[in-house]
Amino acid sequence: MAEAYKKNVLLLIAFASILRCIVAAGIELGNDEVYYWTYSQQLQWNYFDHPPMVGVWIRASTFNLLLEEYELFVRLGSIASAALSTWLLYSMLNRLHSGKAGWYAACLYTASIYASIIAGVFILPDSPQILFWCFCLYFLLQISQRPGSWRSWILFGASAGLCVMSKVHGAFIPLGLILFMILRQRTWFRLPQFYAAGLIFIIIVSPILLWNWNNDFITYRFHSERVTVSEFTLNISGFFREVFGQFLYNNPFNVILLAAALLAWKKSKLESNGILVLYACIALPMIAILLLVSLFRNTLPHWSGPAYVTLLPLTSVYLTTLRKPGVFPGLLKWAGSIILFTVVSGLLTVNFYPGTLGKKATERLGSGDFTLDLYGWESAGKAFATFYREEKAKGLIPGGTPVVAYMWFPAAHLDYYFCRPVGIELIGMGSTSDLHHYQWMNEWRASKANLAKAYCIVPSNVEDDAKTRYAAYYKKIDLVNTIEQRRGGSLCRYFRVYRLEGWKDTSIKLP
Repeated sequence: MAEAYKKNVLLLIAFASILRCIVAAGIELGNDEVYYWTYSQQLQWNYFDHPPMVGVWIRASTFNLLLEEYELFVRLGSIASAALSTWLLYSMLNRLHSGKAGWYAACLYTASIYASIIAGVFILPDSPQILFWCFCLYFLLQISQRPGSWRSWILFGASAGLCVMSKVHGAFIPLGLILFMILRQRTWFRLPQFYAAGLIFIIIVSPILLWNWNNDFITYRFHSERVTVSEFTLNISGFFREVFGQFLYNNPFNVILLAAALLAWKKSKLESNGILVLYACIALPMIAILLLVSLFRNTLPHWSGPAYVTLLPLTSVYLTTLRKPGVFPGLLKWAGSIILFTVVSGLLTVNFYPGTLGKKATERLGSGDFTLDLYGWESAGKAFATFYREEKAKGLIPGGTPVVAYMWFPAAHLDYYFCRPVGIELIGMGSTSDLHHYQWMNEWRASKANLAKAYCIVPSNVEDDAKTRYAAYYKKIDLVNTIEQRRGGSLCRYFRVYRLEGWKDTSIKLP
């Protein structure tokens, strides 16, 4: 019977991976993804926003940038992470309980919008994070069964360190472990293996601290401004947005099953397994803290995604207790239907919806349409490349004329789809809080750019006044081209191209 479940899991992973590849190849990179692509251009120990692992993932999946022009390969690391994470969850539950529980865990993971799409298709810091997170859960299970195992503790310390090197939210794992040890396993504090794992963890994450030490701890100042509660004014709308987002991102039916599992566990209808308590010590504080912060500051629902993955083992064990649940219990079928509907409807809407879901007014055409984040950049970039070459052939611009932008978005989209194919630089002109990593990229790009003239490209769905924005940098700013973008035969967005001339290099210093 165990072999049958193993076969089912492998088929599920294969099917889900193929589906993810279709999605990854079928839509363009989102604004976060193209921004993280910039990480891969010059690897660092840390970046303004996040640790370095997502840049390493892109570098590896594009074969050292040889295939960076293909969205599928930029995202391939995410797809591989999702496949491996699914297998790890199955292996964990098969070892902890049964092959059936492992099968349910694999199904629940695949049905999660966060795990399957957000971290499983799109290339984000969550993509490597979720893989190392699942490795941590796997090695914690081994530790719970054999607390004296040096191998399990060392691999756990390394996995926890790499998890934090993917995204700082990984710190909830060692903190949850310490909470569990205080509550249930104080004898582990006497194990030398625990301290060896801690030392390995500290060594692996130390580059983040060293980089921030040399950069005035800018990462922590930036993120603390996002989550630190400075005044106790209730953000009710933000709280309900977080609650709804967690419910939606983790699949409503998954969350319902999880709630039922927690209730059954509380009523002692499930065995009080030590590892499930440990997983709860990691997940529940993370969910609670993010909900608490959302009462005062805006949060993002996908931040809690790993916590819900951590509770999938409990949910899977609960499913095995149901009377004749079959291969697919009822709610699990609905959960699978939700993820399939999301994938198919999303793919069709992004690529074929006629016109725009946003504003129709010419000046702000497409504003508010989130699907345009994933559509039309490549075709508009090709139109700009033709225009740029014509301008250069006419002698209107010198060689090395760059594109300039004041904010990381839409700078990263313009960088990947407009500048990279033509081989020109994108230079950031703005504050560090707006430019993010582009402030550092300026250091090696500015010397390659001829700033005597430049172009600024403003999508109609992004509110900006180029003539006012760059007046401090250039004496003359003219609208020289408008690129129309259509979807489903109808206009959905404009790209306005401005030529900037008269660089004020004597009075303005490049940020």
